[in-house]
Amino acid sequence: MPVPILCDWCREGRFQVRGADAYACQVCGNQATSAAFPVGDDERLVTVAGLLQILAVPDGYQVITPDRRCYAPHLEASLALALRMHQARRTVFGRPEEVETAEDLRSLLEADVFGPWVLSPLQLGTLVRAMDVRSAVLPSTARQHPEFDAEVRKAYAASRPSASTVPSTRGTPAR
Repeated sequence: MPVPILCDWCREGRFQVRGADAYACQVCGNQATSAAFPVGDDERLVTVAGLLQILAVPDGYQVITPDRRCYAPHLEASLALALRMHQARRTVFGRPEEVETAEDLRSLLEADVFGPWVLSPLQLGTLVRAMDVRSAVLPSTARQHPEFDAEVRKAYAASRPSASTVPSTRGTPAR
């Protein structure tokens, strides 16, 4: 859940967006840039409803912030199609938790079309699988928002541990 940043001068106002990387307190007018708000490795600065906020991001999770209201219904339609196909005995999702995740994501996207969304690797993988299904079944509709689809795929790739961070078992003597 994002937490609004209180002004360090008046301790009452919150910072509103005034321009590209420019923020001002809504009470006293104190101005700042994002450099004035240091965040930890597991935090991100986000703008929600015009207010600058800090969002906690657990390790492995990724933040997707849609800049158009139509992106949530776009992803929701992909999930709906994948779930319908899965229920029709076509194995779309390999594990039961992926089906639950797809259903939960549909609810999340319906409830929050503006984001930001903090998504786990499982959630991102489920979204990518649903996008793949939609692309195969309805190629013309799958190309509606290629830049956003690419952002989701990039977030999924970033959420997965790379081969260099996964411990290797090769060369380990058997006991």
